[in-house]
Amino acid sequence: MPTTTCITLLALAASLPPVQDPPQQVQHMVDVEVNAREMGRLRRLDLDLARVDLVGGRAEVVVTPAELQLLKDTGLPYRIRIENISEYYAQRLAEDTNAPGGPYGTWLSPPFGQGGMGGYYTLAELNSVLDQMRAAYPNLITAKQSIGTSIQGRSLNMVKISDNPGSDEAEPEMRVDALHHAREPQGMQCTLWFMLFLLEEYGNDPLADFLVNEREIYFIPCVNPDGYEYNRQTNPGGGGMWRKNRSNNGGGVYGVDLNRNYPYKWGYDSSGSSNNPSSETYRGTGPASEPSVAAMVNFIDARQFTTALSMHTYSNLWLAPWGYDTLYPANWSEFLEIGTLATEINGYTHGPASIILYEANGVTFDYDYGMFGTYAWTPEIGSSNDGFWPPTSRIIPLANENLLAMQRTALAAGAWVRLESQSIVDAGNGNGSFEAGEGVEFTVGGRNSGAGTASSVDLLLTSTSSFVSLTTPTASIGSLAGFTSGQNATPLRLDIASGTPSGTTIPYTITLTHDGFSQSFTSELLVGTETTLAAFDFEAGSDEGWGLGSPNNASTGIWTRVDPRGTAAQTEDDHTSGANNLKCWVTGQGSAGGSVGENDVDGGSTTLLSPVFDLSNTVAARVRYWRWYSNNQGSAPGADTFAVDVSNDGGSSWVSAELLGPTGADTVGGWLAAELDLESLLPVTSQMRIRFVASDLGSGSIVEAAVDDVIVSYIDPNACTDPINFCVGAPNSAGPGAVMSWMGSTDVLQNSMTLLCTGVVPNQFGLFFYADAQQQKPLGNGFLCLGGNLHRLPALQTDPLGQATYGLDFTNLPSAGPIANGETWNFQFWYREKSSAGGGYNFSDGLQVLFCQ
Repeated sequence: MPTTTCITLLALAASLPPVQDPPQQVQHMVDVEVNAREMGRLRRLDLDLARVDLVGGRAEVVVTPAELQLLKDTGLPYRIRIENISEYYAQRLAEDTNAPGGPYGTWLSPPFGQGGMGGYYTLAELNSVLDQMRAAYPNLITAKQSIGTSIQGRSLNMVKISDNPGSDEAEPEMRVDALHHAREPQGMQCTLWFMLFLLEEYGNDPLADFLVNEREIYFIPCVNPDGYEYNRQTNPGGGGMWRKNRSNNGGGVYGVDLNRNYPYKWGYDSSGSSNNPSSETYRGTGPASEPSVAAMVNFIDARQFTTALSMHTYSNLWLAPWGYDTLYPANWSEFLEIGTLATEINGYTHGPASIILYEANGVTFDYDYGMFGTYAWTPEIGSSNDGFWPPTSRIIPLANENLLAMQRTALAAGAWVRLESQSIVDAGNGNGSFEAGEGVEFTVGGRNSGAGTASSVDLLLTSTSSFVSLTTPTASIGSLAGFTSGQNATPLRLDIASGTPSGTTIPYTITLTHDGFSQSFTSELLVGTETTLAAFDFEAGSDEGWGLGSPNNASTGIWTRVDPRGTAAQTEDDHTSGANNLKCWVTGQGSAGGSVGENDVDGGSTTLLSPVFDLSNTVAARVRYWRWYSNNQGSAPGADTFAVDVSNDGGSSWVSAELLGPTGADTVGGWLAAELDLESLLPVTSQMRIRFVASDLGSGSIVEAAVDDVIVSYIDPNACTDPINFCVGAPNSAGPGAVMSWMGSTDVLQNSMTLLCTGVVPNQFGLFFYADAQQQKPLGNGFLCLGGNLHRLPALQTDPLGQATYGLDFTNLPSAGPIANGETWNFQFWYREKSSAGGGYNFSDGLQVLFCQ
């Protein structure tokens, strides 16, 4: 070819625009009605399954027009929910102008949640953000490092966050990665949000301090840079639906599913991955055939990750191994413990991917677990409404929704001891109430829900109340191996001061510390004897004043008191234990063997209304109840709420006491206990009521609720507290010693109290005496427990059983005169007893009595 021709052609080529990848073809989002058996037929079509809900009988499938014809040929019922998915996402992102803000990443450029693709960071912005984090926090995060390159030569960038990020310390390791699938950027945003929490809260939040100081956490925010960049080229405003990488498979077909390319159980079958290069789950030509996966494998092999998260979207799932076959991991109990705690707040369904979603082989968490035993999960973030590209305004809410789950997964990489139980014992008269002059003992159960050993678990009891003294403020649980429990052998203890008024609230805090990490749990005690005003197990022949209130405009699922027939969303049994306890209030009664949505709440709200309760002149009024609420089933789960309201004017006005939903651990069914402190909500009156409102205001969700075992209680500030024993009674010739007790009432208006002493030497002369002070002084054969001015009651003789009794006359107490409301007197019994070791007399223990009316 002549030189001039070459130059001309080169010049022409240089003047042309760069070659762009072809536009993505149109894809539909299709809802397919399937059951478990029909699911096999659907899987054999090798379609792009976005979500599977076998309970609701529905699968969400992404299809091209050609694939839609394959679906039609099966005869399975379906509907096209979104005609053009990319166009739908792009328009939604463009119209959502409510750019989220804070509390993290507002200083970044662009700020978190305001990236160039509909709020999501582009690849270039992501790399810039990693650089900005390093510049702002050089002592906490490494500079980005390439662990390898993609098929098109782009870097897979990794950073580590720790207190000494440049050093490889002997600390538990965790890994978080995202964007294996290029159309799932919310996983990357959640990853960055967790990073920002660690960096910005370090020095401010004890949890951030502990994770940074005691863990090494590695982040790879984008495993598939080629696919993600391709989505930017074809859909610069966001919404691109390309999933795989950009490997050229020949014949104009591109892409390998990176999350089917890992070596462990690669190509196990063609149900969990595909050998068809055109398939969205194409597994590639061999294990780790893709440079990105090879880089990840080398990186994983070189580290010692105890826990790992590979972030994806969507379905509100927390997927665990195994993926390749319908099996549970050998140590499933440990997976279950961590996963249950991780999803406690976001309410995601947790389980093996092959069991709660579908089988998938050659996946990340199977490689992590199968090769190294790593506790690894794949979160599927967001609901069907969120989809692959959630609206801009959902970026931060979804990141917040998963922050606790990511924090807890990081905690589980090492020792993580949490408060598992708390036993509080009335160490006074044993009646179960906490009364003036009594001691209270605390036994704390700790559970190590992490993989490491906690060397020493210590407890500290504190209180800001002036009415208590801390007699045993510290205790130890000792060391705890991973996934074991223990408790303090010596109880923590506080003593309530004599004369503390009934109804007094005593705040207390128990702090649990291990390996430098402290967690505090604050609660309160109520001083006084609790009285039950009303208790309902709903087994009575009548509704006992309960009934329907307003609003009550739902078309189905109206509250009814029955023995419930359960579904996947509604309880089968009431909460009350016992063979004869059957009934509770539920939202609609289904038929035997009915479907999940039969007679659930539809098209409005239904209200359960209580009778009126008179709580005037009381303190510490409480309502306790057990509730069941489920809204996580159906085609659009997590869209509705369950409200609990209280009123002090008979129902003319209402104050919100509790609002469940639209998502969370208390929206997935199961009986859960609840307690309302009425005084913290509004003044208590003689016209108190409570109502429970279940609503179906969204479309496609299954809403069910139930209520059982409601108890209304209070403390009467004028109620009489039980007398309290103090001091000790010395052994005598009849046994271990004489003990004071009482019968009747300490109410001065009733004037009906009898002193009783048992365990005395039979048929001996003795007498009761009393005083306004206490002491413990050796005297005779025992101890004198009374101090100050002593007053005696008439002498008597013990009976043949060694008992002595004396009926008090409150209006004419010898020496001291009438007993007045609010007075405290201390009583003791003196009796004759011959002994060669001491005097000829002995004493009982003491009895402190607060008189009231």
